[in-house]
Amino acid sequence: MLTTAASAQSEGSLWWGYCHETQVPENYLGVSKAATYEAAIHVDGSDDVAGGTSIKAVRLPFSSVEHIDSLTLWLATSLDDGDGQRLLTLSIDHPVEGWNVVPLAEPVAIPAEGLYVGYTFNVTELDGQSERPLIMCNDLNDGGLWLRVAQVRQYREWYNTRRYGSLAMQLLLTGGNLTACSASVGGIRSNNVVRMTDDRLDVMFANNGTEPIRSLQYTYAFGDEMMTGTFDLAEPLANVYGAQGYAAVPIVGPEATGRMPLTFTLTGVNGRPNADAARQAACDVVSLQHMTHRRTVMEEYTGTWCSACPRGFAGIARLKRMYPDDFIAISVHVLNGDPMDVYYDYYYVMNATQFPSCRFDRGDLTDPYDGDLSDGHFHADQNFLAANRILAPADISVEARWTTDSVCAVAATVSFAYDAPQCDYKLAYVLIEDSLRGPEGDHAWHQMNSFSNPVMAYYVEDDMQQYVNAEGTMLDDVAYNDVVIAMSDVRGIEGSLSGEQRVGQPMKHDYELRLTPVSQNRRNVHVVALLIDATTKRIANAAVCTPAPDAAAVWSVAASQQPRTVARYNLQGLPASAAQRGLTIEQRPDGSFRKVIR
Repeated sequence: MLTTAASAQSEGSLWWGYCHETQVPENYLGVSKAATYEAAIHVDGSDDVAGGTSIKAVRLPFSSVEHIDSLTLWLATSLDDGDGQRLLTLSIDHPVEGWNVVPLAEPVAIPAEGLYVGYTFNVTELDGQSERPLIMCNDLNDGGLWLRVAQVRQYREWYNTRRYGSLAMQLLLTGGNLTACSASVGGIRSNNVVRMTDDRLDVMFANNGTEPIRSLQYTYAFGDEMMTGTFDLAEPLANVYGAQGYAAVPIVGPEATGRMPLTFTLTGVNGRPNADAARQAACDVVSLQHMTHRRTVMEEYTGTWCSACPRGFAGIARLKRMYPDDFIAISVHVLNGDPMDVYYDYYYVMNATQFPSCRFDRGDLTDPYDGDLSDGHFHADQNFLAANRILAPADISVEARWTTDSVCAVAATVSFAYDAPQCDYKLAYVLIEDSLRGPEGDHAWHQMNSFSNPVMAYYVEDDMQQYVNAEGTMLDDVAYNDVVIAMSDVRGIEGSLSGEQRVGQPMKHDYELRLTPVSQNRRNVHVVALLIDATTKRIANAAVCTPAPDAAAVWSVAASQQPRTVARYNLQGLPASAAQRGLTIEQRPDGSFRKVIR
């Protein structure tokens, strides 16, 4: 018995399981043997959702069925081998890739003591998919995976573990306490708003009812000011318990301005009352008098020792091209003898746990090229856009000039778009420098690069090819950009902005920053001013400028910046690569030549 459709809709029914996804997950488990698998989940008879219901159908997922044989579905009151424990056993003769929907001839009630729902099959031959034939979800649940594989000693007896996640099996339930219209609010991500102006509110929600969700009805309140709205989904959200949905619901900014609570309530589903208890969420927003210009800051954590970090170079370069007026990069070099590591405290303040990684406006940790999806393609622009769409509470500008060869005077101006009796923001400053290079032959300045390894060849976009096609695992002629060379307290300078905050009355702050020995050429130095929200600890806005030279200043290049090679040739006068072994002829910027043996 088998229904091969991706899902089987039934009025008054809900797909339930430890897996809440509507599509088959891409998460696999197996023992890499041609073996007999027995796998099951335990359904707790006292579960708030499944308790008291009956099972009408079961769907089992497979990524491939090419080497799957003798597939059976079974329900049992215990995992003992006695035949009396099995409530039913169904043979599935022609399984398919994807969801295999198996209807039961009669619904089976879930008893108070619970029920095991499992399946058995043989793997007859190994390939890349049959080595790991079980489809899993990442949720860890007690009873989410019972496993027995007779040919493997560790799993010769039934093994209950939370370690590997839970089986991506789903049961079609009916009866019990199931309700038709039930949607919980998982959270709201607020944009600040402009008073009395149309905007959107990002809402994460989940379907916990027996009806697919087609429309949402909601109320939202700024303090005592309440409004209503409705939103139609482009595609219905299936009746899978816990299936996640997203809606950018329309809202209108309040009449008042200032920081205030926003309460969102999902009042209805498909035009009927929402029965879910978890239908409300709240956050703080800032209502603005007028629109502001936001610039988003990526603080990237990198190191010359980090072989995956070249993708951060590519990610930053692309974001600069895509958003030249709205994107600012700050590269924080730390750890393991990186010669540009001048402020180890920055690393601890930002709590980087992997390299390369970054935060946009000090939000969630992500990757400076991959973003949140590692598939060899550039996705960091999605993280940038999510951060950049949040309206800044104020406009900010910054000016700077060199007062001595090593001291930079900075002046920031902040113009807020709402009034407040006390300013809840701070300023911070960072000096960054472009085109930093190490002395030739100094391996501490060489950038490790893992992308020339064929294993990393799935990075296919053009801006990664200079690293994919590089010779060897070390890049020896790298110009490092956006590197932190000096800073104030990056958490914000206490007292930098204080007192009453008024629209139309700019707040100013002066500060001095001093160069460190890492700096090589102050013509390549830039000043970044950060507006820090003291409540959320996030970057609320930023500005960048290049310091003006002092009238009496004479530009100089630090002695650590050695003359660079502009061309290399072999003994036949043909161009040679930097990694070529043996004797090469190098041309210097002044036109001279020298012989080099590598």
